[in-house]
Amino acid sequence: MQIKYICTLTLGVMLSGCGLWGPNYAKPTVDTPESWSSADNLSASEMNASLPDTAWWEKFNDKSLNSLMAQALKNNLSVQQSIGSIIQAQGYLEQIQMGWVPTLGLSPGYSTSGTFGNGGLSGGASSATVGNNVGYNVGLVPTYTLNIFQQLRTQEAAKAQLYAAQATKDAMRLTILSQVSGSYFTLSELNYQLELQESLVADTGKLYELAGSQYKEGYISLLSLQTYQQNYQTAKAQIPVIKNNIVSTQNALQVLINRNPGPIMLGSNFNNIAMDGIIPANIPSTVLKQRPDVVSSEQQLIAANADIGIATSVFFPTISLTGGLGTATSSLDGLFNDTNDFWKFSSTATFPLVNLAAFGAIKSAKGAYYTAYYNYIYTIRNAFSQVDSGLSAHERITASYNEQAKVYDSAKVAYGLSVDNFNKGLYSKLDELNSKVTMDSAAITLASLKLQQLQTIVNLYQYLAGGYNVNNTETPYKFGDARDAGDWY
Repeated sequence: MQIKYICTLTLGVMLSGCGLWGPNYAKPTVDTPESWSSADNLSASEMNASLPDTAWWEKFNDKSLNSLMAQALKNNLSVQQSIGSIIQAQGYLEQIQMGWVPTLGLSPGYSTSGTFGNGGLSGGASSATVGNNVGYNVGLVPTYTLNIFQQLRTQEAAKAQLYAAQATKDAMRLTILSQVSGSYFTLSELNYQLELQESLVADTGKLYELAGSQYKEGYISLLSLQTYQQNYQTAKAQIPVIKNNIVSTQNALQVLINRNPGPIMLGSNFNNIAMDGIIPANIPSTVLKQRPDVVSSEQQLIAANADIGIATSVFFPTISLTGGLGTATSSLDGLFNDTNDFWKFSSTATFPLVNLAAFGAIKSAKGAYYTAYYNYIYTIRNAFSQVDSGLSAHERITASYNEQAKVYDSAKVAYGLSVDNFNKGLYSKLDELNSKVTMDSAAITLASLKLQQLQTIVNLYQYLAGGYNVNNTETPYKFGDARDAGDWY
């Protein structure tokens, strides 16, 4: 009666709000902006689909870009590493879930009973047989030790860690999409820049050559000649840098799609890459709930909350169940004979009385929760900041690009006029070439601004978690042997 009273009292304490069970998870409340302070007036397409499921890069109508993005999502090694982490988390969760099932141990043995007389070592015989009689016994011994509250909380933490691993994989896919598209646009711009730079080198070279002739004839000073030489050498020095950047960018792209170094086939000419109407309009702040880093940080918070419960679970009883299952026969011909089978069962419940170290573990778990809590808040605040800054950058860089486009158009017109005036004898060849160099420089600056504008589009889709769920999978590659994920042997 006293034992029953103690058990009832213990259960009441466990189910009460005394805090020993550990706190239930409560999602932190974070105020969200109703609108973006830097609303992008250049957004043209309405957001009518889930951004994670949107292959936004297809809006550029570039087959080469589409192919690279598909290869990266399928073959990228960092994504495969993330899938391995998911499989680890799945295995750990299964391991925890199987904690409800007792462990069975096989205990075989034998004995000779003829020489020992009555009560020989037959493992179940009530009397012995005179003579040399070999007896065998087989035992299946279950072992079951369980702290129910620890089991439940550990499962909760393991599930959260699995979801966090899945979110980490999605975040990696999002990063890869950004890296591939950004590198592709950079490579396209570098190839176009090389053309422009080679044209600039040719034009400054002609200017330097012409200036040399004029210097010999006494029309210009040595100082003016040195200026032309410096401009020519400066333009020429950029060629090796651009070529090296092309190789480096190509190789970086090849790594992203899991291929060896080599050239990358480009699709659209850089000037023909579309920029308008790529960013969706009317973006609600709730879209950030889909960001993998936000999901991952919340799952880490859930796991940290469960860890507090795991630490406090040491104060609850651990139940042990042991027994002998199916022990049989004193002779080979009677192995597994039903008449000799017997069962043994015993159970104990261990209540911890003094475990001062547990209080330190609980404090440590609460500290980890505190860290995870503010990491979650920071992740959300950072997400809002990135999107708002991204919208601002896209609008401002586009405005700068449009102004530079006017500069280029003006330089282009000026160069055309200088050619006409030279043909009419109104301008010198030096004047004509100077106009051409001015147009070349304006074109290079315009190309650089266009690349920056494209990068703001790429960044915005990364901030908005766009595209990571396209053809999403957790299926691992196969080694073709026992190391394949999913094989238990």
